[in-house]
Amino acid sequence: MPRNDGRFEILCPCCDTRLVVDAATGVILSEERPKKAPVKSFDQAFTEVKGAREKADKDFAARMDNAKHEKEILAKKFEEAMKKAEKNKDEKPPPRPFEFD
Repeated sequence: MPRNDGRFEILCPCCDTRLVVDAATGVILSEERPKKAPVKSFDQAFTEVKGAREKADKDFAARMDNAKHEKEILAKKFEEAMKKAEKNKDEKPPPRPFEFD
């Protein structure tokens, strides 16, 4: 992003480093790297992975339950549509747009 003093401020999309570059010479005047998170112990990392797996299992079970109910809902909607089609069986169908020519 250009600044008023002839410098560009650039944010690296990979590492989020902020660079200030001189527009006339192309020289990097300063760089500001983001701070890294502290290193975790094996036990902490294992606990996080275990928690993520439990969450994924719960989400999967909820989605499977929703999928079972979705079949029932779709079957009921289909039955209602069939009943409506039987009632309207004698009505003339709406005209098709391409038949007007």
